[in-house]
Amino acid sequence: MTAEIKGTEKQTGINLFNSYLSKHQEFSKQTKVSDLYYHVNVVADAYGQGLKDGQNIGKQDFIDKIMKSTAEKFAEKANQVYILTKNTLSYIISKGYDVNSFYINIFHNNPKVIIAVDNKYLLDDDFVEFAYSKIFEAKNTFTSIFDNTLDISLAGTENLDIELLDQDGFEYSEVV
Repeated sequence: MTAEIKGTEKQTGINLFNSYLSKHQEFSKQTKVSDLYYHVNVVADAYGQGLKDGQNIGKQDFIDKIMKSTAEKFAEKANQVYILTKNTLSYIISKGYDVNSFYINIFHNNPKVIIAVDNKYLLDDDFVEFAYSKIFEAKNTFTSIFDNTLDISLAGTENLDIELLDQDGFEYSEVV
């Protein structure tokens, strides 16, 4: 069998059939022969779209879960930094030492805390040993919970530049 399609040379067999399919491709994709049969292109397109949608939904769910998990972990870390700082301060104060204030940088990869005390305490070996033993305990607690370090330091209140601390990310502070 031979047929001629306008604008092309004579075609036979498979070439003619492929030419016919290409001219009617859009029609064949959108219609079905019966309720039980869909053209292979319809099935392939549906499969491809379902896979794409599934990947996008799965990807978005994954991203949402990661973001929620990250936000929850950040809040948990921040709260733990605050609690450990307050516990350390309470312990220092309970032994009769004065604490002026504290500053927290929670946005650093390893959270940081500066506890401001009177400069005279920093020259007192008993205070330094006592305070750093409690600080060491708090740091170990944090590391065991988060597998991350917490830096806690003592600083003298004399010449402590609060603006510089703020610029370095110590955005949260409390006067004790």
